[in-house]
Amino acid sequence: MIYCVMIAAIVLRVMLGISEMPFANVMPLMAIAFTSSACLDRRHDWLVPVLMLLGSDAVLNVHYGFGPIGSWTIVSLVCIVPFALAGRWVTGHRSVFLMVSGSLACTMIFYLVSNTASFLTSPDYPAGFAGWVQALTVGLPGYPPTWTFLRNSLIGDLSYTVLLIAVLNWLKSRTGQPLVPVWPVRSLGAT
Repeated sequence: MIYCVMIAAIVLRVMLGISEMPFANVMPLMAIAFTSSACLDRRHDWLVPVLMLLGSDAVLNVHYGFGPIGSWTIVSLVCIVPFALAGRWVTGHRSVFLMVSGSLACTMIFYLVSNTASFLTSPDYPAGFAGWVQALTVGLPGYPPTWTFLRNSLIGDLSYTVLLIAVLNWLKSRTGQPLVPVWPVRSLGAT
């Protein structure tokens, strides 16, 4: 069932990306990496969301006339792989608090990394601190402000995280397993 939610999110990402709707970037990319990895139990399951995101990037890149793996795919992977591994670590300490706060942290970090990469690679931004602030807030003229990317990412990531926790708890309740607690049950340093 968790895989079904992941597949539905990836299909929705591709469909909205192709349609170019205003809220096309309300996609839970970082939550797919982090929260999905936290919800899957087998050792190498963290690779599944990474490969799904890489595949959907390739489809969208080709749709827009680029090669399957572009420079922005690499920027995304710089965040996605560590976030998926962090989600894998959370598996042993699953709690609503850790999954929601982890998803929120991943969204914020990705926003900073991706917009900093834009600032560093685009000659359209002024050099220096003011250009970096522009990249993090209003972006470039002729495009939507970059803060809307953050807003949409937060909406997508937090919605996906809550949905996945609900599905996980529903599955656990059907099998008599303990539900995901609100707070970590074990110390984070414990194994």
